[in-house]
Amino acid sequence: MTPVLECILAVFAIVLIVISVIVTVFLVKFLKETTLTMTSARELINMTKEEVKPSLRSISKILATVDNVSTATNRQLDIVKKILTTLLGASCVAFGNVKDKGGFFSGLISGFNFFRKKRR
Repeated sequence: MTPVLECILAVFAIVLIVISVIVTVFLVKFLKETTLTMTSARELINMTKEEVKPSLRSISKILATVDNVSTATNRQLDIVKKILTTLLGASCVAFGNVKDKGGFFSGLISGFNFFRKKRR
């Protein structure tokens, strides 16, 4: 081999070793930072999970309370419906003679007209 070729090969070997060291240092630092980032992310996830649990319990209790209120309201509305049905059924029986003129409202209007005519 010629001395120039030996010099070029020596420089190439030195540059290759330096680049290998730089890439290795970069990869080690990258893996170290990635490990730290993943550890921090895991801690953040665990902390968030612990903070969310009480909120979810509170929301669950609120939804249970709203469900109870809704159920109670539905029961009360059913009672009111039964009472109104009973009352309207009794009023329809009481105003049975008005039905032949076209129903409750037409009887009510004819009664109103009757009293209005008497005042004149």
